[in-house]
Amino acid sequence: MSKLDKDFQHLLSKISDRLLEEDVGTVKFLLEPVDKIPNQDLEKAKSGKDLFGLMKKYGFLSTTKTDELIQILITMKLEPCVKLIQEFNKDNKEAITIAREVMISFKDRNIKEDMVVEHFMETSKLTKLEEKMMSTNFVTLSGLLGSGKSQLALKYACKQRQASKDGVCWRISCQDKVTLLNSLKKLADGLNLKQKSKQIEGVSNEESLNNIHDLILHELRLKDSSTHHLIIFDDVTDETKLSVEKLKNSFSKLNMKIIATTWNSAFCDEANLIGVNGFTEDEAVQFLKKKDDLSQEEEESYRELAKYLSCLPLAMYGVKTRLVSHKLTPKGFLKNFTGRRSLKMIDRLLSSSLDRKLFAVLAEFLNILKRDEVEEVFDMVLILQFLSLEDIPILLFQFLPANEGEEDQGNQESFIEAMQKFSLGLLRGEDDDRFISTHLAVTTTIDEYTSIEDKVRLLKKVLTSLMWLLDKDNIHDKDYKRNNDLLPHAISVIRHYEMLREDNQHLLEDFELNVLVTYVYDLVGYTYNFFGMLLNAGEYSTAAKNTCFVLIGMTEAAIEEIAEKESPRDENYKSWEHFARCKANILFEKLQAVISNPNNQQLLQKMALAFIINKYRGQEHIELLEEYLGHELKKEYTLSKAEYNKLCRNKLAIAPENHLGEQFIYELILQVFYTFGRRIFYLGDSADKKIARGFSHSVFLAREFGVIIEEKCKEWNHPKKLYVMSTELSGTLEQLFDDRANLKLKTFNNLEHAASRIIELQETESSFYIFGVIKTGPDSLHHRKICLKRLVRCYTALADLTTYEEKRKEINEKAHQCNTKLAELSSKWPFRQTGADLRMGECFLMLEKYEEAELKFRKVAPTEIFENTDVGHSVLNFHELRAIKGLIKCYDKCERKDEAKALTDWLKARLRASNEVEELAYMNFSEVLGLNH
Repeated sequence: MSKLDKDFQHLLSKISDRLLEEDVGTVKFLLEPVDKIPNQDLEKAKSGKDLFGLMKKYGFLSTTKTDELIQILITMKLEPCVKLIQEFNKDNKEAITIAREVMISFKDRNIKEDMVVEHFMETSKLTKLEEKMMSTNFVTLSGLLGSGKSQLALKYACKQRQASKDGVCWRISCQDKVTLLNSLKKLADGLNLKQKSKQIEGVSNEESLNNIHDLILHELRLKDSSTHHLIIFDDVTDETKLSVEKLKNSFSKLNMKIIATTWNSAFCDEANLIGVNGFTEDEAVQFLKKKDDLSQEEEESYRELAKYLSCLPLAMYGVKTRLVSHKLTPKGFLKNFTGRRSLKMIDRLLSSSLDRKLFAVLAEFLNILKRDEVEEVFDMVLILQFLSLEDIPILLFQFLPANEGEEDQGNQESFIEAMQKFSLGLLRGEDDDRFISTHLAVTTTIDEYTSIEDKVRLLKKVLTSLMWLLDKDNIHDKDYKRNNDLLPHAISVIRHYEMLREDNQHLLEDFELNVLVTYVYDLVGYTYNFFGMLLNAGEYSTAAKNTCFVLIGMTEAAIEEIAEKESPRDENYKSWEHFARCKANILFEKLQAVISNPNNQQLLQKMALAFIINKYRGQEHIELLEEYLGHELKKEYTLSKAEYNKLCRNKLAIAPENHLGEQFIYELILQVFYTFGRRIFYLGDSADKKIARGFSHSVFLAREFGVIIEEKCKEWNHPKKLYVMSTELSGTLEQLFDDRANLKLKTFNNLEHAASRIIELQETESSFYIFGVIKTGPDSLHHRKICLKRLVRCYTALADLTTYEEKRKEINEKAHQCNTKLAELSSKWPFRQTGADLRMGECFLMLEKYEEAELKFRKVAPTEIFENTDVGHSVLNFHELRAIKGLIKCYDKCERKDEAKALTDWLKARLRASNEVEELAYMNFSEVLGLNH
């Protein structure tokens, strides 16, 4: 902790000590409208320190950000406390300015000091790299696994960060093309290109790579040409070397330093190559020794150990940790390391390659851990083989299921200690935001170390953990972050499963594994959408759907062949509804046959119960459950067994014996079809009709499957399912507004019927459940807001289809009623208000209520269009762009031609500045505005 941070903590402590009990309550009250701080967290706060901790946690308070707290204290008339903050800011002005500059540039940097190992020793190779980078912009570090290439590059980068505070400093992972693409996407996001760098359906990874490459280049060219940047292309492989070569050639034309790490020394010419082969023998002794003055005997023993390990820094970090923690000499280490087999091991190491030497040493580390640690902790170490190497959330290990017969899950603290015994991983962060990173050599060794049977067992454990942690609720920042942090590891686990399945086809018959994989495939596809990689998201949603048919035991093609005979499809949407109904019935019958197997029934009930107890609940869900339970959740994010039983007694959860397992599999398959079908809403305007109809069919299928589930649940006296309702509200009804499948859905009668149905759904007093537990109460503000937004879209579409004055007047009255209700809701549930304002503006525009439309659009449009500022070059998001276009139309219709022309010119300039070439090409301003210019 820096001096500035310590002084700031002392300041907050002084202010907290001055707050009375009623002051704490007032601060809570003033923070309640701040939608990013969960209510249950506010309720738990008992002191000023607790509240300031929450403000810091959720980004409202820091050494560089005190305005929010000052305003609260001014409102409370606590001037002495305000004066304390103002004096702190004045006394620390220079340090705060520096901290603020670092914060501003932080988004351009993903390299941090804590990514370098604790025992890093600066060697002759680092000096050589620094000298080389003074005369050239590109260097390749080449060496075997564990030779220290990445750590060398990261150490150089950390020094570069300090020398050039405004420059981009980014590490790009290059193990394969998908990893390279995702890593570049994160760099684009850090450069404020999140919207522009989205991958849409139908665009290949190669095209996306080129697009993001062009965007990053354009953005970097806009930066100060005197600013130095650094990019590390880490772990370049044969699969990625051509793509990296192209990126390197482009970036080299800018004021940018580039380092590539690879095992392939042929990646560049010898003039730009540094061979990394670990330490010299002297450096190794210097690194390993625990004191400066060594006797001749001690010197010889260190040299004996260094002789075998100097070329392998990764192994040496582990050895040094072991020497220090167990107070061993080099001789004692060799003796304890392999016992009587030590001489045989050394002989083997001497006659083998360096890679084999490294793997042998790491395998011995694993042997020691297996001997010393309990099974659950050693399982955690073995599970590393399935995960991405970087930033593995410790939370993932906390949620691993306990082994059979064990009550408690494994202790992640013991896992961390086990990893640190041999420096097998690097830990950073604090509390729930701790992450561990490991090395390819470690995971490769674990992979070879583990039998096929153990791999299947461990895969089930990590898939279960992901199932309990991943969620489709991303409204709160904390939930979004958790899902986003887990995404690369879920993808990695899925890849390992697919590779294992390829060589072991019998895994397709493992019912439990198929259920787990289906859930994780579906959540990966859903979460990938939020990351903006729609094609890749689609691949996982497709895989989830395909695995559903594996579960059912019949291919989709075979089922559709039967359904087509009974209910053929034509160009009318009614035939598609009938076909979906027929297919849903076949699916349901086949699924019932599968789950009628007693073993499958027992397994599903066990999985469903474990899911309910261990599921990490989203912030909004936690608040609802605590309201019904009358107290805070005992385990903070999950239900205890006692809490679940209480919910069951109060009819707020489904008891295990009441077909809990069956409804679990029904809901899972329903969600998969629904997620897959909703891809239709992400298609571009020029989408292929055949692709659109495939998604449209899945929306119809999800709805019809949901209807069957609803009927079955009535037999069991089950409550209504959230996703059954969603398949209609956000599925079949939403299709009416765009009709991208061209099925003649958008008719006046259909839209009127949809409006009536949405009103019914909005006014329903039903609670909705998800996987056996209540998810929304009868007065859910979230549900009502979604319904109102859908209703507004209905009225917009109806206004577009009619010219009858009486009908338009009726629609206008109903639209205004929606506007009033949305305004009331926004004060109670402020989330997703931007979308509601935009939809309302579009509705008023269609109804020719231009003044009201303008007010709504101005709420959504970027503020700079109303100020005399530069055009800027950041990318406009979806809502901002539509709001600006709406404003232009409003001005044009109101005969405010000059304002329309000025805003049109501003928009054109902004699109050019942000390099949105396609948007410029697609926009026909003459047609949009009716202007000749």
